Order: sequence, then C-alpha cells, then structure tokens
Amino acid sequence: MNSTVAAHPWDLPPEHTLIAVDIKDFSKAPEHRQPFLRRALDDALESAFTRSDLLAEWKSPTYRQNTGDGCILVLPPARTWRLVDPLIRLLDEELHGYEQQRQREDPPLLVRVSVHVGPMPESNLADAINDVARFVDSDAVRAGIAAASAHGSYTALVLSDEMYRRVVLARRSRLLPERDFLPAPATVAGKGFTRTAWVHVPRLSPSVVAQYLEEPQVPSLQEEGEERRTTPPPPSGIQVSGNVNINTLADKIDTLRTRQINRTDRAFEEGRITE
Repeated sequence: MNSTVAAHPWDLPPEHTLIAVDIKDFSKAPEHRQPFLRRALDDALESAFTRSDLLAEWKSPTYRQNTGDGCILVLPPARTWRLVDPLIRLLDEELHGYEQQRQREDPPLLVRVSVHVGPMPESNLADAINDVARFVDSDAVRAGIAAASAHGSYTALVLSDEMYRRVVLARRSRLLPERDFLPAPATVAGKGFTRTAWVHVPRLSPSVVAQYLEEPQVPSLQEEGEERRTTPPPPSGIQVSGNVNINTLADKIDTLRTRQINRTDRAFEEGRITE
C-alpha cells in the first residue's frame, strides 16, 4: 500500500531568501559593451559572496534566474543574514575597484540590490520571487542609487520588511544597526505594488538618501493663506446678465430694500441692535 500522502496545494512551502541584483541604466550602455558590463558585475558579486563566506551559495543556489542586466538567486535562509552584512559593504568595495580601473569609454557600474524572504515551492513560481523583482525595480531603491551616484557610492540596498525584521531588528547585523536604514514605501508604477521597505546606501546616512525620495507636494498653510488673499472677493450687489426689463429690475430692488428695512425693524424690537 502506498503511504505517500499527496501534498495539498495550500500547504506552505519552506521559506527561502531571495536576492535580486540589477545594473542601473544597463540598456543605455552601448550594445557591444553590455556583455563586458555584465561580466564585471558577476566578477564583483562572486568576489563579494566569497569574502562574505557565501561562496557555496553563489556557486550552487537553490535557483538562479538570469535577468540580462542582473540576476535573482534563491538561497537556503540559514546563513543569508550575510547578504545584509557584510555582503553589501563588500560589493560596494568591489564596484569601487571597478570604477578605479574602468576605461573612460566604459560605463560606470552602479547596482541596485533587493533582499526578501518568503515561501518558495519547488516550481519556483511564487509571490516571493515576483516581490523581490518588484523591490529591486521600486522607487525606493532607485532613489537610493541616485543618492549613491551623486555621493560616490556604487550600491543601493532595499530590504523587505520581512527581511529587515529577521536580520536588522533581530540584531543579526553587527555593522548595520537600525539607524543606517531609511524606511520608505517601495512602489512600482503600473504594477499595483506598494510595500514597506528599508533602504541602505553604503557610506551614506539615511538623511542624505531621504533627499532623493519624491514626496507629494502639499501646499503649506502659508501658501494656502496667500492663495486666499490673492483670490478676488465675490462681487457684491445684484448681478445682471442678458436682457432685463428695467421696470422689473426696479421692482426687485424696491422689494429687496423693503425686506431689508423690515429685518432691521424687527432686530431693533428684539433688542439685537443697540445704538
């Protein structure tokens, strides 16, 4: 008798850690230089994984997806706190070395990285892999890489809230405490994706990164007051448009005047107006 019990489709698969890496403005590089740029990224990643004691994870991930301008790796979760610290710092160092050696005609190598954790079935078809791809394409990490480019860094990291809680809040990141991360909504326009995220750029404070996040323009109270002052008051009196008979208009004015006088007389009688 076969004792094997078929898995229910609702059964939760084991959790894995996912990392997505993407080169900024890869498509803008000359076509003949794109393979070179991608090889430079792979070399920098392999070196950073090796120095982070994650060479086995780099060589034999649970799943690897080539995205052209980067990659997505699915990894066993136990040792992946190292993706946050020290891998991002070491990757930035590797990219700094590339910058020092690159030829003038070669494009700079600026890299966005997202790290997420979630259930991953054997099919590798899951929300988690979609989410890590959205995180690396989000406004939050794009703001981070813009800040990095402007201030001499080469990497921007965005953590999902799940990964942030498992590593940073759980004190599994010795050199990257909470104060080194900027909370920001990770949004991808047109994808219906908005999630809580945490952004880090090596060697930059969160306050610097925050300057590159777009904020909705809300008028201040002073601006609203100025707008009210510059708005002309509504016109007083009777407004006339079109063809109006002058006798009819005179009758309406007399009626209005009579009503106003009657209201004033009643106010005196009720004691609401005093001399």
